[in-house]
Amino acid sequence: MIGMRRKKYLLWLAAVGLFVLVGVAAATQPHPQTADVSAAFTADQVRSHSRTCTQDGNTFRITNAVWRGTATSAEPRLTGSLVISTRTVLNETTGDGWFSGTWRSKAPSPMNPGKGGRPHANARLSGVIDNANHLDGLATGQAWAPWARLLGNMSATVIGNALSGELGANAPVAPDNSALLYRGGC
Repeated sequence: MIGMRRKKYLLWLAAVGLFVLVGVAAATQPHPQTADVSAAFTADQVRSHSRTCTQDGNTFRITNAVWRGTATSAEPRLTGSLVISTRTVLNETTGDGWFSGTWRSKAPSPMNPGKGGRPHANARLSGVIDNANHLDGLATGQAWAPWARLLGNMSATVIGNALSGELGANAPVAPDNSALLYRGGC
């Protein structure tokens, strides 16, 4: 009989503890937030490795490259030093292709004390290449200090060893090449 009471007591204690835990988790869930953002960037190619292959009369150039530069934005998490790593597959016969890669930006100094340190953002990039040097794609990732998800359109142009473009801006392609920081749920 004593063993039965102990089991009942532990069951009730576990149930109450679970309700408290769920209540705390629900109370700390961030409220939905969105913010339109944009960033302009320029970067120079600091490392590159290419190879070519021919398929069905088309010559393809596969290139892995690292670009270093700066991003400027009113949003601190998207401004500062920038490293973009890309892998491109370009049909040199037609000028069309695709790319994938990463975006890493870091603010020059901790501008948000008490909100998780230095503002920065990381994103995965993917998109298409047109005219052999124009990239249009999507950036999906996260920003920190404070934390938010990042989702935005990206456009860039490669001229020689220089990459320049914008994340979430109306240029070089109009009318609305938007980007958004968001978090939370209902």
